[in-house]
Parts: sequence; C-alpha cells; structure tokens
Amino acid sequence: MFEWRVVDAAYDRLTCADCGSRLGSGPVGCDKCDQADGFRFAAIETDRPATPPGTEHGLRVATAVARARHRHGARARCGFELGLPLLLGGQLPGTAQAQAYRAAIDKLTEEECERVTSFEEIPGISSRRVR
Repeated sequence: MFEWRVVDAAYDRLTCADCGSRLGSGPVGCDKCDQADGFRFAAIETDRPATPPGTEHGLRVATAVARARHRHGARARCGFELGLPLLLGGQLPGTAQAQAYRAAIDKLTEEECERVTSFEEIPGISSRRVR
C-alpha cells in the first residue's frame, strides 16, 4: 500500500493505453481511467504534522478534482478548487463552515461557479469563519 501522493504522482506520469490521457484523468466512460480514478482513493492518507485530522483527505479530493475538472460538476469544481489553497496551508474548514460554503455554492449558476476566484466573492458567505 502506498501514500496517496505517490499514487497521484504515478498517475500524473502514466498514460492511459485506451484514451491517451494521464491515467485516471481521461474522459468519463474510459474504463481504464474510471478504474484508476477509483483506485486512487484506496491509497493511504496520513495527515501532515500540525494539521487537523482529515486535511489530507480533503487535499487528495481537491487535487483529484483540480487535475481532472471535466470529470466533476461545476459546483464540486468550484468548492474544491477554492478550498485547495486553504488545504495546502494546513487549514481544514469545520463542518459548519463547509456546509455554509456548500449551501452558498449550490445557489450559484454553473457560469458563476466558473468565474469566482475566492469564497469571499460568493454571495452569502461571510468572511469570518463559522465554527
């Protein structure tokens, strides 16, 4: 069993024999990529020192979404891509904050999801953290 970062790095360097994309990042419906994308989540997640438990899982999911945007819906892309800098900095929003982000993102159109560049730009999201 390998750490998720090792698996992710390997996928980034391997090419799918069926579709020619990076393995696990090809179009939805490519059997080899669909299988590899699922296997990516069987790897080990070890939280980095001095980060909240679960930060590494959030980072893994956000990385997977950012690398293969076309495999995910606009609202998922928006939330995970906006959250990626926080996760890279070792921050993990609490449940209430994550739910507030999701509720506000769910009210956006797909076009709005593609345009926002920070959580603060989303109507209904307070700049102060919800606990």
